[in-house]
Amino acid sequence: MYDHDDDVEESGSSLRRKLEETLNENRALATELSGLKAKELIAEQGLGLVKPDDLVGVDLSEMADRASQLQQERATQQADLARDMLARRGLEGDELDQAVTDFLTPPEAPRDTAAHSRAREVAAIGGSAAPIRDTSNLMGLDAIEHALRHES
Repeated sequence: MYDHDDDVEESGSSLRRKLEETLNENRALATELSGLKAKELIAEQGLGLVKPDDLVGVDLSEMADRASQLQQERATQQADLARDMLARRGLEGDELDQAVTDFLTPPEAPRDTAAHSRAREVAAIGGSAAPIRDTSNLMGLDAIEHALRHES
């Protein structure tokens, strides 16, 4: 005896399981895509106060706006916190404003070191070494390399 209803029910449950697996896979891929898009957006726009986890669940079309909004909110909070901290140290008025600005402004990377590295790489292509005049700003591998070349 062939029971047609059992085959339909089994096929229905099998199809439902496949549908659920596909939906779960699509959700996982959408989450991964969203995370990658968030990382790219944060890096491109230099949003150092925003983390990819902050943008989980945000629609891709709204992600840039939300990231900018979070960056602005956190920058404001950071400035308020810095202002409060420096005011407790007794700073006031213009001195406080300048201290907050100095505190929140990221330190500049030594330009001489970066320029030296680029010049040395370009000079190496031509076969000559780039001359070094001021070695006090060398950092990292440049400082080690200079020390090894000029050890007594």
